[in-house]
Amino acid sequence: MAQEERDLLDLLKFELKFLEDGGYGRSPHAPWGRQTAFEDSPTCPNFGDPTRPHPCTECLLMRFVPREHKDQVSPCRHIPLTDNGETIDYFYRCGTQLELLKLEDAVTSWLRKQISQIEEQREAEHSRNNPKGLERIRQQQWLAFAGNLYSLANLHRESHNYVVAHALYGRALAVAERVVALGDDGRSLIERIRTNQQAVSETLQVGDTSVRASSIGRATDSGSITSGPVRVERRG
Repeated sequence: MAQEERDLLDLLKFELKFLEDGGYGRSPHAPWGRQTAFEDSPTCPNFGDPTRPHPCTECLLMRFVPREHKDQVSPCRHIPLTDNGETIDYFYRCGTQLELLKLEDAVTSWLRKQISQIEEQREAEHSRNNPKGLERIRQQQWLAFAGNLYSLANLHRESHNYVVAHALYGRALAVAERVVALGDDGRSLIERIRTNQQAVSETLQVGDTSVRASSIGRATDSGSITSGPVRVERRG
């Protein structure tokens, strides 16, 4: 990622934190908007200086200002914040307290959206430049996920929840087998999963056999099942 992109990402994150921490002086008794978004932020090149000695072109936010508004006195007021193209200037011109409260939500949502887009772009760029390294990280994440499922299955097994444990072992095995380059740790994990899954499977089979045998025994005791020929006596 270029230095300008990194600087912009840092600026947007600072703006979001500044806003969420009440940096614009919002309170229940003082509606948000007494100060101007972006212009009254410490990130503004002219922050705290009414003479505005710095041109707005020095501000990284200028990239979001539509071309037809770049020559305005406060171009950042014309950054489209919503899908409908609503801007800081629009919300201030409306003037109502409700609209000023909407402005805070709009700025927050816009900042989060821009941060997310830049971070996604950075990840895609990193993936293109270092595909093997990124793939290795992803495989490690899948292996860690499989290990977590395996541990959870062990807990259910210890609690005698064998049906749940068996299902979780199966899920852990399916995840672990997605990893192409397993290495010794991966192969060892798969072997442990298979061993424990087999043990649980055998436990379930024994339990099922015991249940059937118990059912037959109860049926025999109640006389519902007979063995051998039935003798019929004739009278008369």
